[in-house]
Amino acid sequence: MENRKLGNLDVSAIGLGTLRTFDVESGPEIAVRQQIVDNCLTNDINFIDSAAWYGQAEKVVGITTEGKRDKFYLATKVRTEGKEAGEEQIANSFHLFKTDYIDLSQVHNMVDYRTHIPTLTRLKEEGKIGMVGVSAMVHEAYPEIIELMKSRQVDTIQIPYNVVERGCEDELLPLAEELGIGVLVMEPLKKGRYVNELKSQPDLSPLADFGVKTWAQALLSWVLGDSRVSIAIPATSRPERIQENALPGTLGQLPQELRDYVREETQRCL
Repeated sequence: MENRKLGNLDVSAIGLGTLRTFDVESGPEIAVRQQIVDNCLTNDINFIDSAAWYGQAEKVVGITTEGKRDKFYLATKVRTEGKEAGEEQIANSFHLFKTDYIDLSQVHNMVDYRTHIPTLTRLKEEGKIGMVGVSAMVHEAYPEIIELMKSRQVDTIQIPYNVVERGCEDELLPLAEELGIGVLVMEPLKKGRYVNELKSQPDLSPLADFGVKTWAQALLSWVLGDSRVSIAIPATSRPERIQENALPGTLGQLPQELRDYVREETQRCL
């Protein structure tokens, strides 16, 4: 597995997202997530991203990484209004993760970020979190993110980036590269839509020599083909998907002509 720089961390190029997939409560369902986390270790994935707004996900991450905390970098997000509510939510993330240190804490979708970033910065100065970041789902938030980046208030940004959603290429990615700010990519498969909802089967044959075996791997390879990306964090509820998702992180950088092919073939099949 290739490691890339995310701020001051050496993270696996493929990480694990937990939106919806780790929002479970029953013993059998948690056991499946335990297998997912164990498979991450087997495949050299060392980064897990969660959020307070992901239902039971933080709790399940805490359960499944217990005894393995030193094997993973953990990230989460705060999403609420007000300083006191934010501090309570952040404290609960530590409790649910069963840890006294969180590697990356982000403001989720920029909600009340002017209140929460000073709180996270203080916790970073106190040595309780490693880095401060923000996430955003929509391009309308990018001007504010750019201001935060330029004023060096954030160490990382988390944004959607895939073969169709490419708005971050114009300004965010070049600025992140210039300033050394880490880039986490959410929705590299558009919640699986660009794999499961295609109207026709994409042709994998031009990618065979590169080592790509599935279209999900093609899409992840496309994202990692941009060297400005620190890590892509696809989510899954199926343990066997971890090995499939991890493979693109071992193949090296997808040549530009193959990146162009993956983008054009996806658009043809949508």
